[in-house]
Formats: sequence, structure tokens, C-alpha cells
Amino acid sequence: MSPSIRADPAARTLHVDSARMRIRSVITTIDPDRAGDVIVPTGLKNLDEFMMNPIVLWAHDRVRTPPVGICEWLDVQPKRIVAETRFAEGVPFAEDLFRLYEQGILRGWSIGFVPRKARRIPRGDGSTSLHVAEWDLLEYSAVPIPENPSALTVALQKGLIRDVTLRDWLALVPDDRDDVLSGLIEANGVERR
Repeated sequence: MSPSIRADPAARTLHVDSARMRIRSVITTIDPDRAGDVIVPTGLKNLDEFMMNPIVLWAHDRVRTPPVGICEWLDVQPKRIVAETRFAEGVPFAEDLFRLYEQGILRGWSIGFVPRKARRIPRGDGSTSLHVAEWDLLEYSAVPIPENPSALTVALQKGLIRDVTLRDWLALVPDDRDDVLSGLIEANGVERR
């Protein structure tokens, strides 16, 4: 089974430590995502393995951009997973991302995972959703699926983004959330469920 990504609309920032460049946030919940899929937080089966290499990426990109930080710890709860992310210091790309979260411009997180135990659930419109009861976490990512897509434009116009690669990448983000998610999926070679 190919790796999956899940951008959770309920994922959010809980605490920002500006001095240490750390963010505590909800990275996934048991709530259905935009495609209607449900990933059970307590179904995470490889926590110890993940914490041996706790990489945090930008938009699930394992090739073009380096990791932007590491996960300091994960708290797996029945309805959500809370993580503390330490962004890389001295790396303009990672520092810019941290500042965007600090200012509330970026808010979303997404998990990259491989299902171990899943079943399809029929939906009323003839399509199906996936219920993932057990899964392995590969990474989680800072993602540009904000509640207000125009906020990215404001950040770019104000010159808040110093890193050229990040500035060019963000300039390509369209306003339509489905287009953003589809583009991320296609760009990273991940099949949408």
C-alpha cells in the first residue's frame, strides 16, 4: 500500500515558544478529513520507531527541501495527537516557516503515514471513505492549507519571507484548498485515497 497523507482541518497551534523556536500543535484528530477519511489516533503503531528519526517536513517534500525541524515529543490521545516541533535554527527556510506559524499565518499540519489496518466505508454519494484503525507514522509536515489563503499573499507582499525557495513556492499556492492539496499530492508522488 502506498504512503498516504492527511491534512487535518482540525489540526491547530496550541502554544508557541518564540525563544526556542518550538510549536506545540494538534497534528491530526479522529475527525473525518476533507475526503471523509478517519485516522484513529490511538492506532499509531510505530511511535518508538518514529521517534528514532522524528523528521518534520515542508509539505511532505522529501526531495526538494530539507527537513524543517524535528518532533521533540508526541502525545497520543483518544481523539487527537499533539506534537511539539522544534524548527531548525540558522536555516532561513525553517525560520521563515516558524515565523509564519508564530504569526498565525500558517496553521495546518498533515501526517504522512502508511495504513496497517483499514477498511472502506461507503458514503451517501456513491464514493467511499477510509477508516484507518492502525497505521505507521512516516513524518508529519507543516502545510500551506490556511483558513485564509490570502494571508500568504500578505506575508509575501510585506517581505516577511526571506528564503527565496520558500517565497517562490508560496507564490505558486492557489487560493483553492482542493487545488493546493491535489498539487501537493501530485508533486510528491502520493496517491490520494
